[in-house]
Amino acid sequence: MGVLHGLLVVGAIGLIAVAPCLVCLLLISADEAVERVGRVIRRIGRKLVRRKAPEAGWRDGPVRRWWHLSWAGRALHTVAAAPPPVPSGPPIEQLAGDLRRLNRLRMGVATRSPVWFNAVQRAYDEALRVACGQLGIDQYLDEVSGVDLEVERLRVEGELQRAGLALRDTKTGLR
Repeated sequence: MGVLHGLLVVGAIGLIAVAPCLVCLLLISADEAVERVGRVIRRIGRKLVRRKAPEAGWRDGPVRRWWHLSWAGRALHTVAAAPPPVPSGPPIEQLAGDLRRLNRLRMGVATRSPVWFNAVQRAYDEALRVACGQLGIDQYLDEVSGVDLEVERLRVEGELQRAGLALRDTKTGLR
C-alpha cells in the first residue's frame, strides 16, 4: 500500500511538472493549424479567381456568391450601402479661416473698444462651438463665464489644435 501511495505521489508531481509544457504544445499546434486553414482558404480563393471566364468580372462569378454569403461580405455590403453623411455646417476649412481671422481681430483691433471686443469674442466663441460640433469635441462655452470661460476657451483651442485644426497664422505667428 505504501508503494502504491508513493507511486501515486510521484505520478501527480510529474503530471504537475509536465502539464504546462503540454498546454504550450497544444497552443503552438493550434496556432499552426489556424495558419494552415488560412493558407487553404487563400489557395481555394485563388483557384476560384483563376477559374472565372475572362469576359466575366469577378463580381459575376463564384467568388461573388461566396463573398455575399460570408459574414464579412454581408457586413461590408451593409456598411457600403449606407448613405454618406450630410455636412451639418460650413466646411471645416472655412471655419478654420474664420477662427484665425476672428483670433487676429480679438488680439488686435478689438482691444480698442469694449463693445467691439465683446462682439468679436462672441463670434469667436460661436465659431469654436461649430468647429467642436463638427469634430466631435466636447465644449462647455455656454455653461461657464468669467475666468472659467477663458480657461474653457483655451482648453477648446488646444483640443481643436490636437485634432489638426490650425488656429494660428503661419505668416505672423500670432495665436
